Amino acid sequence: MCRRQLASWAEGRTLTGVRVIDEAVVRHKVSTRPSDKLEGGGGVLEGWVGCTAGAPIRHGKRLGWSFDDNGLLIHLGMTGRWVRRPASDPHPKSTRIGLVFGDEVLWMIDTRRFACVVPIPLGELDQAVRRGHGPDALLEPMGGSQLAAAFQTKRPIKVVLMEQKRIAGLGNIHAAEACFRARIWPKRPANALSSGDWDRLAQGIVTQLQTSVDDIDVGKESVYVSEGGENPFSVYRRAGRPCPDCGVVVVAEELAGRTTYWCPGCQPS
Repeated sequence: MCRRQLASWAEGRTLTGVRVIDEAVVRHKVSTRPSDKLEGGGGVLEGWVGCTAGAPIRHGKRLGWSFDDNGLLIHLGMTGRWVRRPASDPHPKSTRIGLVFGDEVLWMIDTRRFACVVPIPLGELDQAVRRGHGPDALLEPMGGSQLAAAFQTKRPIKVVLMEQKRIAGLGNIHAAEACFRARIWPKRPANALSSGDWDRLAQGIVTQLQTSVDDIDVGKESVYVSEGGENPFSVYRRAGRPCPDCGVVVVAEELAGRTTYWCPGCQPS
């Protein structure tokens, strides 16, 4: 979603300004810690004024964006997103940085300050986007047997689906929804899944991600469900409500520090 929006809004346009609201958003490496800020990072980005924005790339939950010979590595953390506003408008609440393109500004908003941007040489951008990550869950889909080989652990399947080193691109929402599509109890040990479970999960992952991408209107500003946006999901944030498929009440439980949702009827333990 974010890659498509940035491409639609700015690809081929000239960067005319940089507005740094929170200097800690510019970091010397991909990190969720503001303490890893790049000293003078705002000045580095301001030096890119006059450069042309290229086509953004994505791998998993990371983005890469070229500005002539410069590369910008972007990680949105849990709550980061980009919005577009007229340059004459005040910056939105929780804004960290803004990239100005003529009469418009693309603002990165992040309430929790986990998101960051990292300036790197353009030649390192593609490798940096992929570093430490497994195959992209949508662009490089894994079959059932590949998933089984990558997830030989006793830990709950929903938890390990979010480990980017195994498969890149699944967060809390999509991991829960993929388990629902595959009819797999999210607390089930990964090494207890059958070959049929893995095949359904492989398809469920791709279907979940592709459906989410297809439903996106790049011209419309996205708002996370947690921030009051529309909820298009089957089980996520629907605890206490009937399952859309079987009518059994959806439940929620904290699993490895994240709230996990499932339907006891469709996903029995």
